[in-house]
Amino acid sequence: LQKLLGTINWVQPLLDLNTQMLAPLFDLLKGDPDLLSSLCLTAETQQILYRVEEAISARKARCVEEHLPVNVYVVMSQQQPIGLLAQWNDKWKDPLYFL
Repeated sequence: LQKLLGTINWVQPLLDLNTQMLAPLFDLLKGDPDLLSSLCLTAETQQILYRVEEAISARKARCVEEHLPVNVYVVMSQQQPIGLLAQWNDKWKDPLYFL
């Protein structure tokens, strides 16, 4: 759970997900610290995980388009800056492709 939520927290700024929306997931960390303890997801937390999955699917990495320049973007998150390689093309459905 900690590993999954750590990864979600790391990609959160890239997926347009806000901390308030993800809060019920992170509240799961307040439960029993025993790694073997059982954990039940509520309908709300299942829906949030589904939204995270959808956001990741919509922003998946692409292959390089050789005729376009490759850009470096730096996103300042709360913990550390994140560097991304991407290409921009107004003709694409989603004009920003992460590489």
